[in-house]
Amino acid sequence: MIEIYQTKAIFRIEYELICNIKILREKNGWSQEVLSEKMGFAVKFVGKCESLDQPEKYNLRHMGILKNVFGLKSLDDFFPNGIPKDEQIVIHYKKVPKKKADGTESKLMENLVVDIVVVDAETKAEGNKQNGK
Repeated sequence: MIEIYQTKAIFRIEYELICNIKILREKNGWSQEVLSEKMGFAVKFVGKCESLDQPEKYNLRHMGILKNVFGLKSLDDFFPNGIPKDEQIVIHYKKVPKKKADGTESKLMENLVVDIVVVDAETKAEGNKQNGK
């Protein structure tokens, strides 16, 4: 049986920012390490931000750096579908093997989202308390 994990409560805007930066990174053909270097950070930085089980997330300073790295005109360009709803979410996910370039399974694991639950709380602390985190 595959174990299902859950994140601490995060704001939807944080999650969508992570997803949209990953899309931009992959469109450019950059690995997590390459983007980390282009940002001037440790090579594991972007990998930690993209991982659901790590506390590191992008902040406003990072957005300014990323805007320049990707050549975007505005921070709004990180949200092509508009600014996400102001709500907190908990993400349920499982760990699955990454795929190698040849399509075979790697020994490395990645997170696969299985469900996103909206949390009715004003603060992350309240949201985490509700979800037992």
